[in-house]
Amino acid sequence: PAPNLPEEQRTAMQQVAEQLLASVNYRNAGTVEFIYDSLDDKFYFLEVNTRLQVEHGVTEEVYGIDLVEWMLKQAAGELGDIRYLRNQLSPKGHAIQVRVYAEDPALNFQPCAGLLSKVSFPSPDENLRIDHWIESGIEVPAFFDPMLAKIIVKGHDRNSALQNLTHALDNTRLYVIETNLVYLRTLLQDEQLLQGTMTTRYLNSF
Repeated sequence: PAPNLPEEQRTAMQQVAEQLLASVNYRNAGTVEFIYDSLDDKFYFLEVNTRLQVEHGVTEEVYGIDLVEWMLKQAAGELGDIRYLRNQLSPKGHAIQVRVYAEDPALNFQPCAGLLSKVSFPSPDENLRIDHWIESGIEVPAFFDPMLAKIIVKGHDRNSALQNLTHALDNTRLYVIETNLVYLRTLLQDEQLLQGTMTTRYLNSF
């Protein structure tokens, strides 16, 4: 769940998203995005992504579901009534995801190709999920999406999830090419992020 978002607004956003997609008879996974103005407690429609988002693992961890499995069942006509399924769901705890990129934050996040001589992640457990495609000795090519991995953690609340994320990043090793690991670790020490008061321009001045 997004921090510092009133439950009243969260419910309203969900209702608007459902009405919007129902109006076009949309039947698939998708994301409706809004911009929220905390000064006047109003939200504004931004866009619809008619696919899974790269953050879908956060939803899966909080709800204990597999959205890819649901998509396949929906395509095969085996999912059943989504309204019934939704009524069985309730979020548990808090999940956070970071994306590990082969890029250099000191050079305006320029992509960094080269050899990954060492790749070491902490062992996944019930509070840690790592989606990645890399291993020691792999060559990261120049013509690529620079995302190397998604580290997804959960906890009973946001603070415990942040602690789990800090631990996961501190125990991740990627050598020799430049990555954003140090940048992510530094972010997790920033009070504005810890308090959940980021804005759309937050990273511009970090």
